[in-house]
Amino acid sequence: MVARFTLLIAVLFGLGACAHGSLQRDVRTVDDLLRPRVGVGVPERSALGTTSDTVVVARLLAQPLTPETAVRVALIAHPGLRAMYAELGLARADVVQAALLANPVISLERFTAGRFLEFGIAASFIDLLSQPMRRRVAEAQLVSARLRVADEVFRHVADVRASLVEAVVAAQVREISERAQAAAAASAAAATAIHAAGNLQELDLVSERAAAAEFVAGAIHARGESHVSREQLVRALGVSGTGASLILPERLPDLPDADPSVDSLVALAVTNRLDLAAALQDVNAAGKALGLTRRFRLLPDGTLSFAGEGEDGGPFKSGPGFSIPLPFFDRGQARVLAAQSALRAAVARQEALTLAVRADVRAAHALLMSARARFEEYRARVVPLRRRVTEETQLQYNAMAISVFGLLQARQGELSAGQGYIDAMGDYWKARIQLERAVGTSLP
Repeated sequence: MVARFTLLIAVLFGLGACAHGSLQRDVRTVDDLLRPRVGVGVPERSALGTTSDTVVVARLLAQPLTPETAVRVALIAHPGLRAMYAELGLARADVVQAALLANPVISLERFTAGRFLEFGIAASFIDLLSQPMRRRVAEAQLVSARLRVADEVFRHVADVRASLVEAVVAAQVREISERAQAAAAASAAAATAIHAAGNLQELDLVSERAAAAEFVAGAIHARGESHVSREQLVRALGVSGTGASLILPERLPDLPDADPSVDSLVALAVTNRLDLAAALQDVNAAGKALGLTRRFRLLPDGTLSFAGEGEDGGPFKSGPGFSIPLPFFDRGQARVLAAQSALRAAVARQEALTLAVRADVRAAHALLMSARARFEEYRARVVPLRRRVTEETQLQYNAMAISVFGLLQARQGELSAGQGYIDAMGDYWKARIQLERAVGTSLP
């Protein structure tokens, strides 16, 4: 009997020792989920979620950033992503723990007065019976954790792209503001000279100077916004340099010829949103947990034991033991109710998220269409008309039909139209990134 019980304990220890998983496999699974969604190569990571391609980061930052290179830099360098990947270790630890069995308990007592010896060893057999189901629950929760980590990384990628758009737009607006400031300063200088010659009233001079001062304030604001947007981009990239060290592209890319339809995007979101897949996996895990609770509701605990006792010089008695709680009062009602409630809550959250995803896609698509229409208005009408106004004003100025102030004001209006054009283009790309975030993958 002792030999059999010892063999059982050895088997239990062996099962616990084999209960481990590969964290590296979890990291690779997340990378596989990201690869078709981010549109760039995902760097290889260690089991700790780290990369060591500092040389690659330096090379990428030494050239003008594109959306693709900015994403690559963030995926390699950002420490916040390492924190996201580290969450996989928590879910993997739950799987390992679920596969382990409770340690056996050994007791030993000796009474010196009567030279009496008693010992015992006990182990839970419920742990052994429930171990497969517990591990399946933990593995389902691990799948959900993988999906959520991948979703967080994808959202950070979208933030990187949006930060790059903001930085490029701010740089272009700064350039236009400084050109407008220079034009306003030239107008004020001309007004000063004409006023000194006695050919301009004081009111007109003050008006020109006030306009020049407003353009100076606008240029100061634009420079500040440019600095802030660069530092926000540095933060999104997760690099140690300054915003001034970044090399930005000169302009944003042209708009695509057409955008996908809203119906196709809604269907794409349902199949690609990682948080939606995680919510569905939560329902699966909650269902498995409910099954585990129901299976062992009347038998939450139970032990097998082996004990012996005897006196020095006397007979030694030993034998197996068995103990289980009797379900007179606690029949697992509360545990089953809690598991049922958790399942209902998971189902409701999944349904609510599905509705929210559809609405988010429709709203983001409407914003994209509005941004495209605004850009097309600037491209097709506002900018050409403002350019035509400047050209006609130049002709009248050459013919001495208008003063230099009229020409400078026309040029300032053209610059303002150019700034609106750039803002509209930036709004389109930010709306497209927001739509990609709502759909859960990059758009063609």
